[in-house]
Amino acid sequence: MSGDRARKVRQFARALEQQFGGQVDADYDTGPKWRLDWVNGPSEPAVRTLADAADLAGADLRFYRRYSSKAIAVTAIRMKTAGKLDRYDGGRYPQEIVEWEARDLDHPDRGADALQDTMAELLIAAATAKAQTARAEWAAARPQRWTPGDGRPMPLDATETAVDLVRTRGVGWLVEQAITDGATVAPLVLLSARYAITTGADHAVAWRDRGEPMPLHAAVAAALADPELTEPAAVALLAVLPDLRAEWARTEAAITAAARRAGLPEPAPR
Repeated sequence: MSGDRARKVRQFARALEQQFGGQVDADYDTGPKWRLDWVNGPSEPAVRTLADAADLAGADLRFYRRYSSKAIAVTAIRMKTAGKLDRYDGGRYPQEIVEWEARDLDHPDRGADALQDTMAELLIAAATAKAQTARAEWAAARPQRWTPGDGRPMPLDATETAVDLVRTRGVGWLVEQAITDGATVAPLVLLSARYAITTGADHAVAWRDRGEPMPLHAAVAAALADPELTEPAAVALLAVLPDLRAEWARTEAAITAAARRAGLPEPAPR
């Protein structure tokens, strides 16, 4: 084993840690082969590009990137929100397609915003509890002399359960739970969390599956029709007034322009 090669490979691993954060392990294999192992952090293609440009004294690097439960939860939420993780995608082991999605992402454990981070944490907690219950029930029902082919298959672990929950339940419930726990969200999101499920199939499905807010006017109409309007919903209604005014200003400008194209005179100032 070349001492110069070992030094350069380990220096490369330390440089990755300084650039991206987190721990990068460099372990010798055989001959010129070395293994780089890390969790989350930079994507494998990003590391490969840096390695190709580095002087590693002929080292043949093998890359092994692993993912934390948070990374899997965040990526699953992103995929579901984008319509890329449907109910039956991935069969019994949908975690594999989530990991494949995360392959090209740097820091897949970091949510796009504070709400997404909170949703991921709530998802992990719910999945952990569900997986523990399922494993306990499975163990209690398992025969004394059990082999892998006997009876029910072993339940999913917590990370697999997190992906399955997002795949089957969507993400709207996570937004609702985050709001209940005090998360700050946009006014339209708050109104959607309260009214989307009860105001029509299209709104309900979009909210349940993707956490997609209702159209502004539909959300306002639902709140105005609510005989038990809550204080947070009323505050959200007031907060969307600037959006409504801006929308009306755009509509007024478009109507005026259309009238001029039709040959009508410029309307008098109001």
